[in-house]
Amino acid sequence: MEISKKLFFIGSGNIAQAIISGLLETKLVKAQNIICNDVVKKKVLNLQQKFGISVAEDKGEALIDADIVFLSVKPQSILNVFDEIRNFIKKNTIIISIAAGITTRFIEENIKKNVAVIRAMPNMPALVRCGITALCKGRFVTNEQLQKAKSLFAAIGKAEIIDEDNFDIITALSGSGPAYIFYFCELLQDAAYRLGLSQEIAKSFAVQTVYGSGKMLDATNEPAGILKEKVKSPKGTTEAALKYFESQNLSNIVYNAMFQAMERSKELSK
Repeated sequence: MEISKKLFFIGSGNIAQAIISGLLETKLVKAQNIICNDVVKKKVLNLQQKFGISVAEDKGEALIDADIVFLSVKPQSILNVFDEIRNFIKKNTIIISIAAGITTRFIEENIKKNVAVIRAMPNMPALVRCGITALCKGRFVTNEQLQKAKSLFAAIGKAEIIDEDNFDIITALSGSGPAYIFYFCELLQDAAYRLGLSQEIAKSFAVQTVYGSGKMLDATNEPAGILKEKVKSPKGTTEAALKYFESQNLSNIVYNAMFQAMERSKELSK
């Protein structure tokens, strides 16, 4: 079942492309019902060739028939976009913003209409349809509109509705989180290489270990702490490594790193 008559993307970065790909694969929206605009024309022309979607040079003209508008531009460009689209936004239009740090209230005040604004924060694994997206609603969003947005983002992974007050924490967790996992995987590879494995074997085993562990967490639905204990045996190799992590206060290192990310998110939202 199609979820939108006309969906207009303002901006065509990696996440926007992932959303478009997911929507087409799941048949939630037909290619002819997706329009894209970007200041870099080569980007949208590539998307048109790849997905068969339409390209709009004029934002106002594209907004005439659009019932859902995605704001997928850089935060520093958002005010210019508001100036271009403000007069063309209809009252029943749903605006979905994936612009980092931009609040629903800020969008409402700049659009200057009682329009439905939904803030979304996908993360990088959306590119392989394994993302997690946080969603929150503005003042004029109905539950039906919010569920429609949730269905759109389910095309690229999972989607959860949370309070906007928690978005800075979510940014530190799932927004920045993939980088933490990539970093840890990199450290595993480097350590194995230093201990004597070839780089190729070290990478293969590290990547599959991270992938398999994440899949097991999801498939079993068991708490991470319980699964950790199942791997560990008394006086074994795992216990030796975990005890060293604890002696180095790894839990505080992770907490403080996420605190820094959260505080930076708050700064960017001002």
